[in-house]
Amino acid sequence: MRLIKLIAFTRLIYAAHAAENWLSNAKQLVAGNPIQSSTTCQKEGSCVNDETFDAVESTIHTFLSSNPSKADKFYIQGWRWHTLSLIRDSRRLQVYATGVLKDLTQDKLDSLQKAADHVINFNLKGLQRIENDVFFPWLREKLISEDIDSDAKEAFQIVIDGVDRDRKEVAEIASSIMAEIKIATDIKSDAYTKEIATAVLIKNCHLLSSITESIMTREDRFLVPGLMKIVPSKEQKSFNNKILRNLGIFESRKHLIGMHDAVHDSLYGNEEEEALFVQQIPSVARYMISRWRRTLYEPAAGMLDES
Repeated sequence: MRLIKLIAFTRLIYAAHAAENWLSNAKQLVAGNPIQSSTTCQKEGSCVNDETFDAVESTIHTFLSSNPSKADKFYIQGWRWHTLSLIRDSRRLQVYATGVLKDLTQDKLDSLQKAADHVINFNLKGLQRIENDVFFPWLREKLISEDIDSDAKEAFQIVIDGVDRDRKEVAEIASSIMAEIKIATDIKSDAYTKEIATAVLIKNCHLLSSITESIMTREDRFLVPGLMKIVPSKEQKSFNNKILRNLGIFESRKHLIGMHDAVHDSLYGNEEEEALFVQQIPSVARYMISRWRRTLYEPAAGMLDES
């Protein structure tokens, strides 16, 4: 028993240490500051120091400022809002789990499992499927394989490789969250084990949201403007329809509710995002959101609204 408790406590310490390191990096990225070379690697197997990151940023800025845009705006906003909804949902899961930690009844833990299933197995996995199967292959084709300046290609590749590396880390953290949920809801687990598992889950939710926010910051600063320069509006719209077909009608409706709520949450969205939502989401779909919320969203994730 003492060994089991020691292992559980070690999991908690590890999660807390990882969250602290990544929170520091995420705050820098959100503030628009260069990441620290001692803690963040932008390419698989090699860290990018501040000087290299500055060079990447300068190269992309030069490319963006010296080339006319082929599109009047970015039309694949659903991908951005999906990422934003994941940031919001993982933080709401963290808050909800913190409340459950104060009242570790089996009913509360079962509700936490349902909430985690929505955030990880629905929201995150839907985003991962789109990005792995459709979006990132297309992104690499456009920003790395197209006939553009070689320095710009290399700079975009460094950014994309860094984002990909962090996406893999997000997947690992998500697996850890579901593993802790399994421990916490196991009727064979004692009270101490349930408490530690829930505490580790809370730390990992914090870590997941921080890393995802840092990913979105880099995507908005570098990749979205790059795509606007290279990909014409018509092609963007066609590709956006491909993403919707990949998600499927049923899933798209549930994801749309999460996107809507993230955009209209003052902690995550703003008036500009709200205006884009009205412009890009058909009026019929926007009208149906309240109904889909009742029939599709609340049964699966209504408990997160309590957080």
